Amino acid sequence: MDTLNREQRDILLDYYFECADQQESETAKELLESHKGAIEFYNKLNHSLSPLEHLDHEAHAVCPDHLVEKTLQKLYLHQSDASLSSAERLEKLLQAESEKIVTKRPSFWRNFAESAAIAAGVFIIASIFIPVTRQMRAQAWQTACQANLAKISQGMTQYSSEHNGSLPAVATKAGNPWWKIGSTQSENQSNTRHLWVLVKQNYLGPEVFVCPGGNGGKPIKLDRAQIVNLADFPTRQHITYSFKLISEPNKAFYPKSTTALMSDVNPIFEACVRNPGCVSKNEFDPVTLSEKLMRVNSSSHRSKGQNIMFSDGSVKFSSQRVVNENDDIFTLKNLNTYRGTETAGNEKDVFLVP
Repeated sequence: MDTLNREQRDILLDYYFECADQQESETAKELLESHKGAIEFYNKLNHSLSPLEHLDHEAHAVCPDHLVEKTLQKLYLHQSDASLSSAERLEKLLQAESEKIVTKRPSFWRNFAESAAIAAGVFIIASIFIPVTRQMRAQAWQTACQANLAKISQGMTQYSSEHNGSLPAVATKAGNPWWKIGSTQSENQSNTRHLWVLVKQNYLGPEVFVCPGGNGGKPIKLDRAQIVNLADFPTRQHITYSFKLISEPNKAFYPKSTTALMSDVNPIFEACVRNPGCVSKNEFDPVTLSEKLMRVNSSSHRSKGQNIMFSDGSVKFSSQRVVNENDDIFTLKNLNTYRGTETAGNEKDVFLVP
């Protein structure tokens, strides 16, 4: 069976409960056409919620409050089994309570006719509790990411004040591959090596460079001696933010005007930078912009938008990629094909990579 990741499960849940946006609905339909894991997950969800059909009967139009409360409690207990999916936990609960009734053991249903009532409780969970909980979780991740970026901003400001107004930067050559995160070559290449300076010189802990809402993020667990011996973040897992491309380190001054310096990961180049082969094979497949790529937001917050950190210290969440003077922070002006060795034309054309 094809395995579903967390984002795909969330999209299918939203789609099932009719709270998905148009883009998520299209993704869900594509999954249900070809992904075996998605089809099985969706079928289990349908099967587990089959008692809802009884709600159409007038006799079961109202669910007693005490049963709703007990249903919630029972579902909470089954949530503790992390090995089961949400649909499987729900199915397990329904089966267990049905068996109790048949064998005359104590159940929180008075009789099996109350399956409609339990279904109503399940409906409350499914259509209200789960989406709201996920929304609260997403909001918490968004806030945590903003807090991370605020800390990074403070670290940058402190570094700048102690280094003649410069941004953290290492010696690099214009045209070097900015995407080579974790490269062990002695020559400075990836754009993330600039940010590693803040970790290496103890301005910031490495954990703040991982957004909890991003896919595949993993904070570094290294001691100071190990950190000092590294020249870059080990892999893309250890930094899920994108930083302003620095083409000329000797001119990397902290901007005086309000400028976007960092954001949640640039979605255009994720396919490559998340692939370890891009480094080991020394390859970068050229990326040509399409209409979809020109619209897509960072994946860190389910494509709803991205947190953006500005040079004035502010951090804002925006569903728009275009900021000051119509500048798309994820692309360079008048450039449609990217080969991973681009340079910024001027300070006003901000390009956040990788």
